[in-house]
Amino acid sequence: MVVPPRERRTTAGWWAIGFNVLAFVFIAIAMFTTYWLQAENKAYGTDMDRIGLWTQCFRSFTVDKDVYRERFFVGCRWLFDPFTTGYEDVREMLQTPFFVTVQVFFTFCFTLSLIGAALTGILVLCPGEDFERSVLKIAYIDLFISWVFGFLAVIIFGVMGDNRDWMPHWDHNHLSWSFGLAVVGVVAEFVAAVLFWVEYRIQKRKESYRQSHGVFTLEGTKA
Repeated sequence: MVVPPRERRTTAGWWAIGFNVLAFVFIAIAMFTTYWLQAENKAYGTDMDRIGLWTQCFRSFTVDKDVYRERFFVGCRWLFDPFTTGYEDVREMLQTPFFVTVQVFFTFCFTLSLIGAALTGILVLCPGEDFERSVLKIAYIDLFISWVFGFLAVIIFGVMGDNRDWMPHWDHNHLSWSFGLAVVGVVAEFVAAVLFWVEYRIQKRKESYRQSHGVFTLEGTKA
């Protein structure tokens, strides 16, 4: 009896692939968009417009060390903008320990999620059976680690991002859709990791069954 490669994968495996793709898309969008924290549209006089991990947008922002309020920052700028005079003061104010921690953790989450997406591509191409089990094992370990980093990042930002000690006019700021996508992406990543683990266990049991019943794969070898 011969087992075609695509028939080896169970429903759990296909759902794992779907959730992994969904998680990567949401995490990637959250990584590079500017709506983690946003000021109310109808709130007049607020300094901040919206904040992302790497780009910030201001309505009329000045730092506390500018005692005489001589410089106001308007519009969107990359956090490490080298061309705007005085923006290093804004960067110093923004990069509090909690925000740097969120940046680092979510960057790890995104990088590992990118690796997970690449592993999903390998699985879709239906490699050899032994190699496929190895990919499944690497995939669920990778996604579990990525989920831990992502979970810590969204929890820390959820608690501290709207804190009155960080952005001015904190009472008019709220967590926005980029943060929401990050949360959904991290949850989807956990589901994908669990499903990849389930699929790996199923394939291991199938391997044991085939070894005891003499079932062969398309590669022409006994599994």
